[in-house]
Amino acid sequence: MSDIASMVLSVAMTIGPVIGYVDQYFIIRKQKSSAGFNPVTCAILLFSNILRVFFWLGKRFDTTLLIQSIVMILAQLVLLEIVVRYRPMTKNEYPQSRWQQFWAWDYYLDYVNFLLGFTTVIAVLFQILDNAWFIETLGVVSLGIESTLPLPQCVSNFKRRSTEGFSAVVMATWFLGDGFKLFYFLYTQAPLQFDICGAVQLTIDSLIVMQSILFSPSVRKWMGVSPTVDRCMYETIP
Repeated sequence: MSDIASMVLSVAMTIGPVIGYVDQYFIIRKQKSSAGFNPVTCAILLFSNILRVFFWLGKRFDTTLLIQSIVMILAQLVLLEIVVRYRPMTKNEYPQSRWQQFWAWDYYLDYVNFLLGFTTVIAVLFQILDNAWFIETLGVVSLGIESTLPLPQCVSNFKRRSTEGFSAVVMATWFLGDGFKLFYFLYTQAPLQFDICGAVQLTIDSLIVMQSILFSPSVRKWMGVSPTVDRCMYETIP
């Protein structure tokens, strides 16, 4: 029975986090616009999971977490393509940060080339600095980046005073999934970096759930706040 339970947990850990992004993909395709979805989300997941793969190669913890990273990388590459394809043409009139300019290329191939270069650099460093200190650093950086996953969307929602265009399924999978992940990390005695990451993510997820309630049309109407959304700020990225 324990083997069956472990298998179910492993499948849930691998497939669960991706479900919300499938829904986000179809929302963008249907609306033919990626407004409302913060593309930095893709960046965070791609960088953190690439680093996590190398972390696993150096430490060899639960194999399910390796498979989860590979599945997430593939899912984000697919999602990033449609986000770039349907990026709204409206430009923000305010000065952009270096991060915005960095992750705002015009062509999908530019993103792929950069990710290939990033992976190559990490692979070379992995071969040169193959020691416990470097491996643990990979884990800290990987999970540190991943722990900020909901933050850009949270800030974007706050600045727009709206969660319109952001998949409710993604929000649900973030909140419920991160709660489940934290339990899974504790249950499988994953490295400490995973526990800290899960706790931070769950906290930010809770803020996004509160935003979805406070910024909903019914609550805004009850509070006497105009439902108008300042759409020119949809692409503001912290």
